[in-house]
Amino acid sequence: MGLFSFLFGCKNNDSNAKTNDSDNTKIEEITSRIDPEEGWSDIFLKITADTKTDSSHIYIAKGLYKNKTVGLQIEVSSKIGAGIIDGKPDGKAGFVANAIQLKSIGQESDELVKALAELYKQPTNKGFTKQTISATAFSLNEKSVNLDKNDYYKLKLFFAEDDENLYSEIFLNINTDKREIEIHEKDEEYREPIIKVWTN
Repeated sequence: MGLFSFLFGCKNNDSNAKTNDSDNTKIEEITSRIDPEEGWSDIFLKITADTKTDSSHIYIAKGLYKNKTVGLQIEVSSKIGAGIIDGKPDGKAGFVANAIQLKSIGQESDELVKALAELYKQPTNKGFTKQTISATAFSLNEKSVNLDKNDYYKLKLFFAEDDENLYSEIFLNINTDKREIEIHEKDEEYREPIIKVWTN
């Protein structure tokens, strides 16, 4: 039960690369599905481009916030196995270090971090970091993550694991059928460090 609590937490709820570019994808307001009564600032982004490499899928995900386009690049490892076996979390097989890489796509990423900072009530004048942000992922799925198939996958991400002041967690859900990326809060205490990690 301890590991379940840790994983699910306070919130109950290359040259061989191939690109699937969907510039015509209709992007939506990132906050359109927020339920004010729940108190969480979860956001939704549309996948506008998908580049497959030998070891990952690189997504460009975008949305709208107050009439401005926001977005970022999310690279997801193709080697994420099942983290839940027979209804129980697998603490060894479920964790994949550096499974997720977040990168800026320019002004749209700066706008995204500003939007998150506003939603999280953590104001900042900084833009999205120019550095690549790496995160460990734990698979909250009972099957391996196969991004080549139309399906829905849930991951828990861990940032700055070696820095107690910046350590933070979020949930990242990938819907390859609807071509959506969901970023869900794990706990309000992580709002400040998330903004710091994404802007440092």
